[in-house]
Amino acid sequence: MKPEQALNIIAGQCSKKEMCSKDVQQKLIKWEIQEDDIQKIMSFLLEHKFIDDKRFARIYTEDKFRFNHWGKQKISMMLRQKGISQEIIDEASSVIPPDNYTDHCQELLLQKYRSLTENDPYKLRAKLTRFAMGRGFDYDTICKCLSQLLSDE
Repeated sequence: MKPEQALNIIAGQCSKKEMCSKDVQQKLIKWEIQEDDIQKIMSFLLEHKFIDDKRFARIYTEDKFRFNHWGKQKISMMLRQKGISQEIIDEASSVIPPDNYTDHCQELLLQKYRSLTENDPYKLRAKLTRFAMGRGFDYDTICKCLSQLLSDE
């Protein structure tokens, strides 16, 4: 594929969907574009705001929190895998309001609690903790939500 053709295709994809710079680079490498042409394409895309890692991280964080009900730890891990720097991740994580974060964790634990038939309180607490940690919530938030949930029930 010619570099001009690759630029047109990738610019079209970036205008339809948010992409991070690492994903774009991997796609260009997969298309067997030369390294110097990749650098030219990447600089064009960055200069014309087709890709912006800060914008990508913010939108990714909002979407994964709202629709997938992921916690900050899982979101951070996935952004690190996409090559996003830690300061951008920290900035993107700040878009999640602390009250909403706790409320989401509480709702997830309540839904899971209703689906469990465990009678032993230690096993019940362990299952709920593992579930919430798998969703990426931090231990302190989980403990706070579990205390409230199990005291209410």
